[in-house]
Amino acid sequence: MKTFLSYLLSVCNVKKIAPLFLLFIFACLCFFSQASQSVTVDEFHHLPSGIYNLTTFDWRMNDESPPLIKCFPALSILITDPRIDLKSFEKSPNTWAMGYSFMRLNKDRYQSVFQSGRCFIIILGCLLGWFIYLWAKELYGYPGALFALFLYVFNPNILAHSSLITIDIGASCMIFLSIYCFWKYLNNRNRASMMLAGVALGLAQLAKFTALLLYPIFIFIILIILIRNNNHSSGQPTEGKISVAIRYIGEFCIITLVSMIVINAGYLFSSSFLPLSEYNFSSHFLKSAASVLWHRFPVPLPYDYLMGFDTQMSIAAGGIPFYVSYLMGEHSLTGWWYYYVVAFFVKNPEPLFIIILLAGAAWLGNKKERPDQITVLCVWVPAISYVIYFSFCTHIPIGIRYILPVFPLLFLASGYLLNPFMLENKTIKTLLAVLAVVYLLIGLSVFPRYLSYFNIVSGGSQNGSFWLIDSNLDWGQNLPGLKKYMDKNNIREIKLGYFGRVDPALYGI
Repeated sequence: MKTFLSYLLSVCNVKKIAPLFLLFIFACLCFFSQASQSVTVDEFHHLPSGIYNLTTFDWRMNDESPPLIKCFPALSILITDPRIDLKSFEKSPNTWAMGYSFMRLNKDRYQSVFQSGRCFIIILGCLLGWFIYLWAKELYGYPGALFALFLYVFNPNILAHSSLITIDIGASCMIFLSIYCFWKYLNNRNRASMMLAGVALGLAQLAKFTALLLYPIFIFIILIILIRNNNHSSGQPTEGKISVAIRYIGEFCIITLVSMIVINAGYLFSSSFLPLSEYNFSSHFLKSAASVLWHRFPVPLPYDYLMGFDTQMSIAAGGIPFYVSYLMGEHSLTGWWYYYVVAFFVKNPEPLFIIILLAGAAWLGNKKERPDQITVLCVWVPAISYVIYFSFCTHIPIGIRYILPVFPLLFLASGYLLNPFMLENKTIKTLLAVLAVVYLLIGLSVFPRYLSYFNIVSGGSQNGSFWLIDSNLDWGQNLPGLKKYMDKNNIREIKLGYFGRVDPALYGI
């Protein structure tokens, strides 16, 4: 019997199956949770806009975000073949009007069309999990990689946004991939790694405009590496140090050039190299940049990409359309610097905080097997930078989803806890086992209401509206639940005020 079991395990190759099994569980949790949710506020216009972008190659529709992640779920039209009015929006693209038009034309199968599109976002969620596993495996080996993936798979925030047709999980995937490829470049410094880093960086720019932060982040990492190398090679001639710096600069220029080619390719090279005078910017940032450049300067980026970025910068600075933020019973047009810190601590399971603290202490305290300099920089500099940017440089604190790119980096860092040095301590080993079990139970018990999850310390979901609202709690996702409540209690008609744009009549209300 033992021989048979050993043979079976060797055939199955448990090490290969375990991460795939975790991702399969992740996909199932996402799929079945989204099946019980109505179309949310942002999905209402994201899918129709993506379909419009994909079928017309007119990038003006919903230009607040680049087309890559919008167009990916739009590929579901190959299966669903929904009705869509394209001609009415040729002259004046309006994303919300497109959403209403799409709803009217497909009211007989509206929910099923969106559910098909959501499956493509679930694929992106699985892809992000796989990237976390691959990088963690290179850093810590199999146990640490599996632990990092485990934390990703059962996190309520990840599960919530991997089930919806929005930009956030896809952008997090591309941003993480870009950081991963940049780490590989820093460790290899060859042509292949440069090309890969450039392509990944370009894909991140096509996912979300906040990926532009990666350029200064990567430059900062290179500067830190150069400074530390100079300090450790004080006896090296000045000419040698300069040549090393020049090589780094030249390689990063190549990476940037490749990324710009990818951006242009993503927009099918439409309206690139237009003179700067053709642009009419509204954001203070781009107006200031344009004022110091030659007015005939040929901009090496697609017109729609730069104008979309201009729109996003205006919004981030508190322009029109403005966002009203909410935190702990107060409203604001400018937000609070600590908004995302509060959101992180009330929207995540308690075991995760202990795990992150242990991981941070392990990274700092383990002098024998401390991660190398490049790894420390590539994991922690982007994570800290994104939190600082959204906390201090924007005025749109409306959801924890904005700092979602930080989560995969924290899961990756936490995988370090399962190295042999840490597991030698029986107390830590037992503690990690208990924390993992509690974390798993929380992730499963919340199903299918991941979007409205708040941890026990904050008072749970029923107390969530004290802390946060909007996409943190209620995004108009529970019309099916309302319908069930009405049926159960024999309620035929109601007066309804809810945060959504979908006609409740589509759900029988």
